[in-house]
Amino acid sequence: MKNLRGIDSKLISAFKATELYKLVMNPASGLMAFMRNNAIGIYYYADRVAMVHFNRKRELVCEINNYYLDPEKSGNVIISCDEVVDNIACIKMNSDKKSTPEKKSQQSLVRDNNTNYGSEWYCFDIEYRQSIKVQSSTENMFDGRFDILAVSKSSPHRIAIIELKYNDQAIGGKSGVVKHIKDFLAFQDNKICFDNLKKECVSIIQNFEAYGVAIPQGLQGISLTSEWSEKPEFFVISLYENTPTRGKMGGYLFKDIREKWGTKRISTYNAQQKLGIDVEAEDSPIKVKFFFKKVVSPLSPNINDILNSAEYE
Repeated sequence: MKNLRGIDSKLISAFKATELYKLVMNPASGLMAFMRNNAIGIYYYADRVAMVHFNRKRELVCEINNYYLDPEKSGNVIISCDEVVDNIACIKMNSDKKSTPEKKSQQSLVRDNNTNYGSEWYCFDIEYRQSIKVQSSTENMFDGRFDILAVSKSSPHRIAIIELKYNDQAIGGKSGVVKHIKDFLAFQDNKICFDNLKKECVSIIQNFEAYGVAIPQGLQGISLTSEWSEKPEFFVISLYENTPTRGKMGGYLFKDIREKWGTKRISTYNAQQKLGIDVEAEDSPIKVKFFFKKVVSPLSPNINDILNSAEYE
């Protein structure tokens, strides 16, 4: 599937023969792998530190930014999988220097949900961006990025698109909740986007099975002929350590004070004012669920079923 996420069996076989594969499969490493377009993205707490792929000679190589090897350098370099393993302590250290609590909680949520047998959802991708080359509409072109994608284990399979916020720094601004609402709407209105996403979901889960990841029983054998919901579902998860974020979130969603949100200040840059969308209205063109929770740290959110409202406030 050109320009859609998925890898072929030869890449899987070659990667499984490396020490890097063994490291990624060790939960204690903090590493996770996610499928890209004929490449495997290696993430350390949701920070992509390497891309594994075949070069033109059909040799397995890793593309990595020089920063992870030496912060004084820039640009990407090609090294072997063994060299990534040999330098993993340095790579992690430099990744930690630029990491954010949001990134760390992102991977923690995925890890804890996917290791919980009883969770309703399975997280199959992070840092998702769909190639514009496979979108048919230029009017509602989706060019954003989503934090987490999840699919329900039971049929008809539902796909959840999740944005994550940690504390209140990124609720406003150019990557804040107004931008997320706009991206949600663009994705929903471009019908081909959801069709592409279903194809990618099937491909990724099949890749995971071949790769050696334990796939929940309800998703084993999933295909495009399986039963699917008609459209994706949208969520915003807001985690915080001290100051509750519900009030600030409401200030960027609505142009008026709403008691249940506990908002004290309305931003002039709010979704209702800028996009004409009241996400609480019956006739809202986009339905979004908001979850809030106080946590101890980004590495320990203590959320084992990522979209179960009982896990939140």
